[in-house]
Amino acid sequence: MAKLSRYLNYVLFLLLGVTLVFAGLFYFGGEVEDAGYPMYTESFLNWGKILLLIGAAVAILFEIVNLFLHPQAAIRTLISIALLGVIVVVAYSLGDGTPLQLVGYKGPDNVPSMLILGDTFLYSTYILIGGALVAILFTEVSRIFK
Repeated sequence: MAKLSRYLNYVLFLLLGVTLVFAGLFYFGGEVEDAGYPMYTESFLNWGKILLLIGAAVAILFEIVNLFLHPQAAIRTLISIALLGVIVVVAYSLGDGTPLQLVGYKGPDNVPSMLILGDTFLYSTYILIGGALVAILFTEVSRIFK
């Protein structure tokens, strides 16, 4: 186990180093002529997407492995997945697809499907942050009465 931990530390430092290189390029790499944004914006965003996909894949993989190692905990996992599904459905129903009146914007993303998707992400985040704050508050208050 200690050997695995050492390898994971190396991987962590490697990912941190690559992220620092991309951040340095993003902040100090200059700007695109007549555009006003940094030159390496696309590379920086793609690296963020790669990290997000790696994190999601590892989380799903470990959850699947955990289901096979501890099958009695499967019901709790299924309940948490169902709860996340309910949160997404509620957030989707709160979304508004009314196109925005944006002066000077001629892009393709001011359509109801993209606006509802953005609202779904925002409302899901708000609900999850609120749930985390309520859980923290409940934990701290329940400790007082123990």
